[in-house]
Amino acid sequence: MKIRIILLFTLCAGLACAQENAVYRDMDLPVEQYEPHVRGDMTLSKTYPYWKDRNKLDWRLAGNPEENWKLNWKFMDPPFNNTVHGGHFALDRGESLYKSLNRDGRFAACLGATSGRLKGLRTRYPMYRKDLRRVAGLEAVIEHCASAQGEVLQHGSYDNSAVSLYLASLSQGMPMRIDVSKGPMREAFERGRQLFHTKAGRLNFACSSCHTRNVGQLVRGSHITTPYGDVAHYPVYRTQYRLQSLHLRMMECNLDAGVQPLMPGSQSYTDLEVFLSALSNGYTVSVPAERN
Repeated sequence: MKIRIILLFTLCAGLACAQENAVYRDMDLPVEQYEPHVRGDMTLSKTYPYWKDRNKLDWRLAGNPEENWKLNWKFMDPPFNNTVHGGHFALDRGESLYKSLNRDGRFAACLGATSGRLKGLRTRYPMYRKDLRRVAGLEAVIEHCASAQGEVLQHGSYDNSAVSLYLASLSQGMPMRIDVSKGPMREAFERGRQLFHTKAGRLNFACSSCHTRNVGQLVRGSHITTPYGDVAHYPVYRTQYRLQSLHLRMMECNLDAGVQPLMPGSQSYTDLEVFLSALSNGYTVSVPAERN
């Protein structure tokens, strides 16, 4: 009996200690039930009718600093020079690297190309990879496939993003179409949705604190835009940071909010990538993009 009491006391003390040391994470509530398609913005910022057709943008909004955020034109921050910018040079670099890696066709096959065809490949990522036994974004798979040939193309590096940009360019104008209806992709989408609403860091902000609750508000000289349609223009040329993958952008947001950033390719960033990519379903790939 005495031994049982001691064991019970030890177990209770251990549970109390675990609860005391547990990390409590506040949520930005309610956790929205996002539709995994760009038209889901109809119930968020209601700006979708302004930007769903790029050939019919209302340029009167573009000239109004208080309203141009409604165009959601994340692929071309003004002033935008479509003739030449740093993204074009990155595109050339990516093509050169790809061709050197794909001399025998193994690199394309590893990436998931069908009969060597890369058109539309970008629109299907992130995806579940049986060989990796996990969900992975395109940049993570580029690193994996290069490594299989003894080459280092680290996720987040300029060269990795350049190859990703080149592959994205081959899907130019095609709509994003990842499937998050079931299985590991659905699980990743739900984890990403939770992370999007999880507060953290010095400011105790969640992604949704800005990109859901304060869409259209002015922060640091820029208007906050909807999260819908965002992923379709990455990797993007940032005028102050050269070439930036989506995971590097997440790291930058973390640093701005006083949150410890994670490594590119981490599960948490990949889950967020799945979530945000699903919110870009139906929106066409547009690269090379330029952002301030």
